[in-house]
Amino acid sequence: MSDQQAQPEVRIRIVKKKGGHSAAHGGAWKVAYADLMTAMMAFFLLMWLLVSADKNTKAGIAGMFQDPNFFNTERGKEILANHGKGILPGGRGMAPGPDGGGGVDSNPESPGTIAEEKKAMEATAEAIEKAFQQDELLQAFQDQISLDFTDEGLRIQIQDKAAQVLFDSGSATLKSYTLSILKEIARELGKLPNRVVIGGHTDASQYSNKAYSNWELSAERANAARRVMESAAGGLRPGQVRRVTGYAETIPLEGKEPNDPRNRRISIMVLSSATEHAETLHLKSIR
Repeated sequence: MSDQQAQPEVRIRIVKKKGGHSAAHGGAWKVAYADLMTAMMAFFLLMWLLVSADKNTKAGIAGMFQDPNFFNTERGKEILANHGKGILPGGRGMAPGPDGGGGVDSNPESPGTIAEEKKAMEATAEAIEKAFQQDELLQAFQDQISLDFTDEGLRIQIQDKAAQVLFDSGSATLKSYTLSILKEIARELGKLPNRVVIGGHTDASQYSNKAYSNWELSAERANAARRVMESAAGGLRPGQVRRVTGYAETIPLEGKEPNDPRNRRISIMVLSSATEHAETLHLKSIR
């Protein structure tokens, strides 16, 4: 025999598959069609935005494409300040938001507007003080009213004192003179566009009945004050009250002992526009 053994013959069979009926129904065309529809939608959206935008917004968009630092220039800053609140009312504009992108204007008021608002609040505080000085009934309560300005706005506090309490003991029933006090304050605050926050406060004395605590009492007293102020002729407008809160004994007056009767009070905060705007942004961020 030969040293080399015969190797088996290897045959390669080539099978050609013809495109059948199913080949016409592949998925590739669907991807291409989806891309086309997306591109068309983006194109028409862009056209709509360009038609809706005014010339200043268009100038800002064009400037941004020409120079990434356009909004750091004087012209760019001017456009942001005057026209950066969005194409649509309430929309997100070109002004940078907390994450660096476009967002809600974090400082909606100019310095002039802020000064005018502060001036209006000061005039309201003076009008309230004057009313308590001139009215014979209210004169007796001048030392129970305090007005001051905080970072949030104008704060008005009506305090108890041992001889003249605002409510019946342990209840949310207002004294007759408390009604007069609240109505007089409401008439002045109703002239302002600002919204108000009404709070109820108690001293640290606790109820023996745990089912009804200072939390319930302070909240009911604040709500009773709200009803009076909204029902007063020329008083608070519908929707002017932003919220009503019961604080119990958690915020005593500065320098006062927890059980001091002056801690029992109604606080009325007239919110500045900046404060209300900041609160609104915060609420939106946690939704």
